[in-house]
Amino acid sequence: MTGRNSESESVCPLSLGYDFYRDPQPVYREIRGNGGKPTEIVLETGMAYLPPNLKAWLVTSYEDVEFVLRDPRFRKSINEAMPLFAANSPAGARAQGRSSLLYDNMANNDPPTHTALRKPLNGAFTSRAITTKRRVVEELAEAALDAVAGTTDFDLVQDFAFPYSISVICDTLGVPAEDRREFHSWVQTITGEATPEALRRDAAKMVDYLSELLRQKRSGGAEDVLSLLARSLDEPQAVAQAYALLAAGYETTANLIATGMLTLEASPEQKKRLWSDRSLVPGAVEEMLRHQSPFNLSLYRYVTETAVVGGTEIPAGSIVFLAFAAANRDEARFVDPDTFAIDKVRREHLAFGGGIHNCIGKHLARLEAEVAFDALIRRCPELAVRTPAESMRWKASPTFRGLRSLLVGPGPAATAEEEA
Repeated sequence: MTGRNSESESVCPLSLGYDFYRDPQPVYREIRGNGGKPTEIVLETGMAYLPPNLKAWLVTSYEDVEFVLRDPRFRKSINEAMPLFAANSPAGARAQGRSSLLYDNMANNDPPTHTALRKPLNGAFTSRAITTKRRVVEELAEAALDAVAGTTDFDLVQDFAFPYSISVICDTLGVPAEDRREFHSWVQTITGEATPEALRRDAAKMVDYLSELLRQKRSGGAEDVLSLLARSLDEPQAVAQAYALLAAGYETTANLIATGMLTLEASPEQKKRLWSDRSLVPGAVEEMLRHQSPFNLSLYRYVTETAVVGGTEIPAGSIVFLAFAAANRDEARFVDPDTFAIDKVRREHLAFGGGIHNCIGKHLARLEAEVAFDALIRRCPELAVRTPAESMRWKASPTFRGLRSLLVGPGPAATAEEEA
């Protein structure tokens, strides 16, 4: 369900569920039509440490999102947030519980914890460091397409986007490629809608797996990212950081590849231009990031004292979510924001967040998406979406907006070796 619970818009919050997860833009247009001010919401779906029917505030305008990103009254601390989740839930409802140390990562904490957790990673994710990985990333894209070579149709999500992006993050972090299927399954449970029992089970499996892998890394001499974490942080911190990098490091890129393809299919002239000129790929990826925003909502924040945002008073103790996907279509910031135009490079978008919590993997995400579309254009010249819109299934997540599958075709006509 998505909509007002009664005729009194000033009293009843917006209830956000599966329709919103599939396409949040109608809700954002409604909020803009009512002045674009911060809006009270109820998130119907519980996941990870969030309880079902959580009451919160949604900030949608570009100006207001930037304000909250930089205002120290809006904080992140997973320990301090847990009782606030309970306080902002219906009577008797319980959060899934902070049942795992996975959630105590830099994305869920402000300085000084955030600073200490992020410091070991800074050098590994600079633009210069990521540029050196291009050849490896290209090889991984080719390998993923080789696996579907000669097919009439293939699943862009399950057969290409996920295997490719998982391979990239495995290579970057130093995770054995043979383990990727297992941790992919665990991540899907943890980041989507799951029963408390399933969540606890797969979170525990992820903790056990990462703990053992990091112990091995600590005693080895490798220089991959997990080895840096293992030697720089204590085990619980390293496990939480490794999980955050694994989950966000492939989920968002895989989602962007699928939603980007879907957007191109809905913009045939733009797709035709891109498929005839691969030099347009970097600009097209930047526009996909703005237009599709693989992070729909931010992770939580809470406000430590009553604050006025965009003329609206948000009470102390409130949970707050930032709508990056709304800010990136704000007509006060972008000209004709709902139009997808690959030759308009609008890098001021907030697809990677901002402030101290700007995405550490943004350079890797851009590289992955650029390499993916370059390979798809070159090896699948007639690629088109086969799945009807009414059959598309979307992930039940307010944060990671992505398709569960997307049938496309025809597949690559030849393997990379045969093509050469």
